[in-house]
Amino acid sequence: MNKTIRRATIFSLLLILALLVNVTYIQGYQEQKLRDDPLNARHFLAQFNRDRGLIMAGGTIIARSRDTGNKDFKYQRVYPDSEIFAPVTGYFAPSGAVTGVEAAADGLLAGTDPRLTVQHWFDAIVGKANKGATVQTTIDPDAQRTTYDALRSSTSRRAAAVAIDVRTGAIKVMASYPSFDANAIAVHDTAASTRAYNRLLKASGSPLIDKAIDESFAPGSTFKIITSAAGMDKQGLNKESPVDTPGVLTLPSGNPLHNDADSGPCNGGQLPLIEAFAQSCNSTFGKLALDMGQRKLGAEAGGFGFGQRIPIEDNLSSAASVYPKNMGGDDVGRSGIGQGSVSATPLQMALAAAAVAHGGVVMKPYLIQRVVSPDQSEIEAASPRQLLRATSSETAGQLQDMMREVVQTGTARGKVPTDIAGKTGTAETGLPYNERWFAGFAPADNPKIAFAVVTEGSGFGADAAGPIATRMVQALKVL
Repeated sequence: MNKTIRRATIFSLLLILALLVNVTYIQGYQEQKLRDDPLNARHFLAQFNRDRGLIMAGGTIIARSRDTGNKDFKYQRVYPDSEIFAPVTGYFAPSGAVTGVEAAADGLLAGTDPRLTVQHWFDAIVGKANKGATVQTTIDPDAQRTTYDALRSSTSRRAAAVAIDVRTGAIKVMASYPSFDANAIAVHDTAASTRAYNRLLKASGSPLIDKAIDESFAPGSTFKIITSAAGMDKQGLNKESPVDTPGVLTLPSGNPLHNDADSGPCNGGQLPLIEAFAQSCNSTFGKLALDMGQRKLGAEAGGFGFGQRIPIEDNLSSAASVYPKNMGGDDVGRSGIGQGSVSATPLQMALAAAAVAHGGVVMKPYLIQRVVSPDQSEIEAASPRQLLRATSSETAGQLQDMMREVVQTGTARGKVPTDIAGKTGTAETGLPYNERWFAGFAPADNPKIAFAVVTEGSGFGADAAGPIATRMVQALKVL
């Protein structure tokens, strides 16, 4: 009898021990996960009763919470100038969907991040309500406004622009058109929010998609930056190397690859690489791509970031730009001029320009500069770091000269001030519009900002995207 009681006692003690371990695990290690789970009804209600923190761009508030006076849904998220800043802020919806910086800094903004625990204890002691942290972004608000207005004026279709600090990776402009009003999605009325979301989902131009980081376009001749880098890194060329410039390049299938009608110097014979680049000779770069082959050119593109999602912040990264792996024949030739199946986000082409401007190094792009608690103590600050080594400093230096030549004597001459350097691009889509690009850096002789602009419509990149880039750079006050 005693033996049976002893066994039952031991078994009961083991069950109690297992229960204590489980409770400790749930309350200690899984507390944050369970609390933030969107299926948690208490979490769903609580998130609208928290004074969610500010999102700032410089001294401008671009997201805040407003006290509605409603006891069940006390705080309403508000987005001033939302169409301009929506690509940065994203939105905080009653469905539980969170995007942009709202998602990247969700716990900090909501006040649930463990780093705010001490602050909340102190607030509770003195009887203050809990508040979320303030997130200071890297965005220059004046330049963001100027760029958005320029994009909107340039097309009735899609457009985007990115500007990056070449030394740190801080994103100074991230503009997308068409855009949307996040206030329509952030309303507490779930049915109204869903209707607004579905309407935007079906709208022309896909306004919910951030075209600066989540949409890819045929990069056209801006990809010649990477083809040129590959020619130097893998074929031993330099900017003065003579390269073939046939008036028409015959591709492996016998199809022709033409130069632009305005490219007078690209009519046969040879030119120094720097001049072929400045005049954007399609035949030259198509031939370079065929001579190198898909593997070498693809490896170079990978070094610049193609083929991977570019990390920006936690829960925020760009779509991957594409240089196809299984490609041959005519497609390889067309890839050398950024056509065919090659696609790139504006962020990717801005990073390519940044690599050239920064000695071949790509710094990791980021949007959050600083986070401060309600008592103004600093919780975190950005720490710039290298993302990729795209090419050698020697190759980058020669590409800088080549991109200056584009503006001084090439396809951007007279379209862009000479204190800006860059590469034009006009990608034919097979539709009644082109994808018009300008990617580069400024100032030309002491690069501080790298950028990329794309806008859809008729005409050429120098005429359409060049002036937008100029307005953006001038608004950033680096010239």
